[in-house]
Amino acid sequence: MRFFIHCLAIALGLASAGAASAQDKMLDLSKPSNVASALMAAGYKAVLKQNSRNEPYILSSSNGTDFTIEFYGCKGQSDCGSYQFTSWYKPDPLFTVAFANEWNVAKRFLKVAIDKDGNLNEYMDFTAVGTISQQNFADIVDWYKVMDAELAKFIDGKRPAK
Repeated sequence: MRFFIHCLAIALGLASAGAASAQDKMLDLSKPSNVASALMAAGYKAVLKQNSRNEPYILSSSNGTDFTIEFYGCKGQSDCGSYQFTSWYKPDPLFTVAFANEWNVAKRFLKVAIDKDGNLNEYMDFTAVGTISQQNFADIVDWYKVMDAELAKFIDGKRPAK
């Protein structure tokens, strides 16, 4: 009986180690298709597309709004040096340089800028050099989701009371 319990304990330990290693799978995020797969594994939709310049990007959503993951320094459709989570808000008189600066001074990771058309762009940049675990990538996506929600609250808090 003791032998059986010992074997069962070993089997359960190996099974849980296998589950943990699947979660900690190392990813090469220099390939947009790998980023799309990792995004889906983290529970998000991921549609891999190409822009008008034939550059890869991923369309996804969080907090009820769309966001994209854009790739930089790519050689064709792979070997990208970095990627950026980004989304934007349509022009609003609230979106001024002072507004963007107030957010950027207080927040370290998610940054905002106002483009030439008056859109408020939010973005977070990451390197694609080397490898990263699936669990760490899922944390990055979650961090973006949390910061996106914080930006929405910040915007709502700046609107005049009705």
